[in-house]
Amino acid sequence: MPLTPFSLRDLSDRDLLAALRALAGRDTDLEADLLVHLGEVDARELYLGEGHPSLFAYCTEVLHFSESVAYHRITAARAARAFPRVLEAVRSGELHLSAVRLLAPQLTLGNHGELIDRARHKSKRAIEQMLADRAPKPDVPQQVRRLRVSAAVLGATVPGASSPAAPRPTFEPQCPQPQSQPQPLGAGRYKITFTARAETHAKLGEARALLRHAIPDGDLAKLFDRALEALLRELRRTKFAECERPRSASPVPTDSNKPARRHIPAAIKRAVAARDGGRCTFVTHDGRRCGSREALEFHHAQPFARSHRHRAEEITLRCRAHNRHAAILDYGADHMARFRRPPHEADWTRPGASRPTEDPAHPLRGTPGSHPEVSAGTRPRLENRSPRWSADSPRSCSSTSRTTPP
Repeated sequence: MPLTPFSLRDLSDRDLLAALRALAGRDTDLEADLLVHLGEVDARELYLGEGHPSLFAYCTEVLHFSESVAYHRITAARAARAFPRVLEAVRSGELHLSAVRLLAPQLTLGNHGELIDRARHKSKRAIEQMLADRAPKPDVPQQVRRLRVSAAVLGATVPGASSPAAPRPTFEPQCPQPQSQPQPLGAGRYKITFTARAETHAKLGEARALLRHAIPDGDLAKLFDRALEALLRELRRTKFAECERPRSASPVPTDSNKPARRHIPAAIKRAVAARDGGRCTFVTHDGRRCGSREALEFHHAQPFARSHRHRAEEITLRCRAHNRHAAILDYGADHMARFRRPPHEADWTRPGASRPTEDPAHPLRGTPGSHPEVSAGTRPRLENRSPRWSADSPRSCSSTSRTTPP
């Protein structure tokens, strides 16, 4: 019977992960066999007899691959015919198709073994970095230019503007790099491009002018480096209470019956951030640490709503996902489901996000309400909540309000 999104509810966590790994192994086997077939069809040029001028056209129009998938698979199939070790690495799951696509132009009889070994189980970005370090590219010329924006993009009608012509279909096997991702050039250098608004361009010009005494040539890389240094100092001060000359920490009574304030003292924030290295400290049963730097929160090992105390040895950094995971373990999924964002409010399309379930019977289905976690350095939202913190409050595992000046 075909599986549905909710047909695996009765599987235990361990069995579900084991089944997923088994499916991934079967997928790499199937992918390798598909590459072998594509390579043979390409060698025999069977697509010509089917009325298509290229294998790429056959893949997109008959096999209904997307343009990027067709390009990746054709490149991998040709590389596998030239270098059988590529096929072995794909079948074993050591190389993904993006890795083969990046390696293929660089493979030779003399270096293919070394490159395949160095690329095993690496991400696309890591392989791009490896290839850039092997053959560094020249510096990218600095330029700031105005972009032409059509009326269709602006969503308005410009008088006298002609209607844009319909786009011509293309079958060129291209998979462009996202402009928002830095591209490694080798030797510790990166190409970074982005589109800025007119206001940002004006700020850039003003900053350049004000820094002419320190950066006479107006080098954009030096300017952005200084701007990011200033921004990071402010973010670290806000999130982790970092500063050049912190105040001496006031003694915290340990035997007092008076509950502590919800706010975590700045001295404890600094100690926790320095000890944890600014990374999530969640560790799996086999010893693997999460280590994420994104959306960090302060996590109380003993929920604050129950302990009413702040101690550096009892507080760690957690990413938002693992902080929420700890809250579910402390309070239960049914209780925490009341604080999940509903599907129509959550942005599950962003990279790394989890799509909320639409099943009404699912214990984690979102209902209207605020999110229980509060990111480090932000004020907790107290609207429609009692000012007192009860032992049932789900916010005991979240971070606290913004940092007070040290």
